[in-house]
Amino acid sequence: MVEAANSHQSHAPPMVADAPFVAVICAVGTERRWLSAVARPGVEVLAAGIGAAAAARRGTQAIHRGATAIVSAGFCGALAADLRVGDLVAADLVVDAATGREFGASTELLARAPGRRGTLVTTPRLARTPADRRRLSGLACDMESAALALVAHEAGVPFLALRAVTDEATHTLPDFDRITDRAGHLTPGSGLLHFLLHPADVGRLLRLGPASRRAGRALRDGVGALLETRP
Repeated sequence: MVEAANSHQSHAPPMVADAPFVAVICAVGTERRWLSAVARPGVEVLAAGIGAAAAARRGTQAIHRGATAIVSAGFCGALAADLRVGDLVAADLVVDAATGREFGASTELLARAPGRRGTLVTTPRLARTPADRRRLSGLACDMESAALALVAHEAGVPFLALRAVTDEATHTLPDFDRITDRAGHLTPGSGLLHFLLHPADVGRLLRLGPASRRAGRALRDGVGALLETRP
């Protein structure tokens, strides 16, 4: 059953403390730096940290402060073979791989968003390798959108996931669990030891620099276009 996250009738009315705003929620500082260009009165860009629990906390805080819509914005991995670095994905459906729950996008936000339509799969762990991604069915994958979709659904506010591809279906990512903290920062000691033991991950990490810049520009422009067309 698809649970639409675009109803304006709240199941649990939030305590509104601030003026209404659109919450653009990403995971890490790299994404937030690109998205900072879209922030303005009525639009807040918030970094949550990596994973479902961190995203849910930040989304709940935003709802309690008066968010009238949630946009899950950030990077994603491609599942479709024809997606390339920098392509935008505007998910018409978000699937939680851990629970099987499905969340439809706000039809209004989706109609205004640039990007390719399809299913975004949220996984509890990073889909790091081509083999990991072949086990998933959809257009792209991330680690936060389903948690934010659930928060929006329960609060009755519109939701959309708009993501930019940083790694294609055939790419292998570094083992970020071993080299970063939950905020996405490299951990110098353990990171250095990991790269000494796994030198192939050095090249994989270096590839992500240009890829994240290309995806970051696409993400900034895509979210900017989405918000510019909001009434």
